[in-house]
Amino acid sequence: MTLKLQIRADFWDGQTAEKTGHYLLDADWSGFLEEDGPDFIIYHLGSQVVRWEVKAPDGQSIAALVPTPALKLDYVEGEEEEINFYYSFNPDLINYQDSPAGHRIKLVLPARPWSRSGEKIPWFRRKVISGELNLKLQRSQLALKEIRKEFNWVEETSLQDSNLLTVRQRSRVKILLELTRRQ
Repeated sequence: MTLKLQIRADFWDGQTAEKTGHYLLDADWSGFLEEDGPDFIIYHLGSQVVRWEVKAPDGQSIAALVPTPALKLDYVEGEEEEINFYYSFNPDLINYQDSPAGHRIKLVLPARPWSRSGEKIPWFRRKVISGELNLKLQRSQLALKEIRKEFNWVEETSLQDSNLLTVRQRSRVKILLELTRRQ
């Protein structure tokens, strides 16, 4: 199984109407799945960040200041008629200082369907603008030798930190899920 994820996001710090920056993240995960009753055992072979770019509005790269997240496949849940794939990033909320003056920015990485610590507080908001963000397959597809399915969505998030700074983000997410059945 492989999971290829692409995120293209713009973010604002709430103090101005102009973009604070944008980031690009391409990450891959690979492994094996073994049926275990209705659910699956996950064997992780490897994951890598193929591309991690964080840029200020002027196009200057600031990725060296920002921690690189790691993609994880957390759980594969089998239901009677469908299979759900749950993934996350570590960390799922990235704080970084974008200048020597000490301005701080937060980046919110998508995760499905787990609720993250930030989402349990009332000042975190997420809204799906378009698309379907749940990664699921029909169980009957497992009879096929190869499965390839793409998921796309656009989401907006906003959160307010302890300094009452509102951070907004608009993310375009694309995930390619590929499974090949072993004989």
